[in-house]
Amino acid sequence: MLLNNGSLNIILATLFMTCNCRNQCFLLNLISSSEGGKTTNISSSMMKIFQRGLLSQRDDREPPRLTESGFQFLLMDTNAQLWYIIREYITNAEERGVDSADLIAFLLELSFHVTGKAYNTNTITDLQRSIIKDLSDLGLVKLQQGRKESWFIPTKLATNLSISLADTTSRKQGFIVIETNFRLYAYSTSKLHCEILRLFARVEYQLPNLIVGAINKESLYKAFQNGITSEQIVSFLQQNAHPRVAERIPSVPENVTDQIILWESDLNRVEMEPAHFYDEFPSKDVFEAACDFAREYGGLLWEDSKRMRLVVKADILTEMKEFLRRQKQ
Repeated sequence: MLLNNGSLNIILATLFMTCNCRNQCFLLNLISSSEGGKTTNISSSMMKIFQRGLLSQRDDREPPRLTESGFQFLLMDTNAQLWYIIREYITNAEERGVDSADLIAFLLELSFHVTGKAYNTNTITDLQRSIIKDLSDLGLVKLQQGRKESWFIPTKLATNLSISLADTTSRKQGFIVIETNFRLYAYSTSKLHCEILRLFARVEYQLPNLIVGAINKESLYKAFQNGITSEQIVSFLQQNAHPRVAERIPSVPENVTDQIILWESDLNRVEMEPAHFYDEFPSKDVFEAACDFAREYGGLLWEDSKRMRLVVKADILTEMKEFLRRQKQ
């Protein structure tokens, strides 16, 4: 049984919208999981696969938290996100009883299918049909069920699997404008865009096609504490710059990028390192010998010659104990 022209036109008209919606659904579910919300539209087994490394959970009583890798994943380019998901899916293939070689072969075959064309599921194996169901959760294919037969329709994401990550022709159009006063305007109707911007900016209000907010110290400190770096934020703003400002050099005002970097450096002024404090040395000679010993091992952090006090790294604790024991003898 073949699809008639009317059915095919309806499918083609909704295909690209479905592709984007499914991809955004996965990312929104990832954010929702980190906030204790329930995931929808994606099977729990599939979410469990991709949440590894992106979410962490101390115990069952607390909701999962986005890890540093998870926050970085949300700021990635769409193609980079796609390849991350595919790598995880292949890596965990054996846990689902799927041979990784067969999976890779089918994914490569799928990438050469025609976008928007319906393929009968009777022409593929049972294993490939189970893979197709998983890929539909991720927006790589759309499933169409008839009375007696069913079809799968590759989306643009699936056919982009064979495109190099260096190819920028398939990347999404920018939507962000940021001004020198740190005001941010995002021309988008996407809920996902709004949630991603909340990771490092203060969203003030959202109109039907415009998100208005600002970048400030508090919003950035929250981002830095969650593992997002200033370099990633600036890169995200540059890569998603609205076409009206994308041609400018620079597309993001210099005072904004400089201030983002400075605010991050404020958090890195002090480094915590385990150490041990020594005092009450029996003589000046023993104290100086201990300083020389710690310095030789690269473990000397601080010394006070007047009061004969010494701080050394915890890494050389055993060697320091042995040295002081020999000095007493």
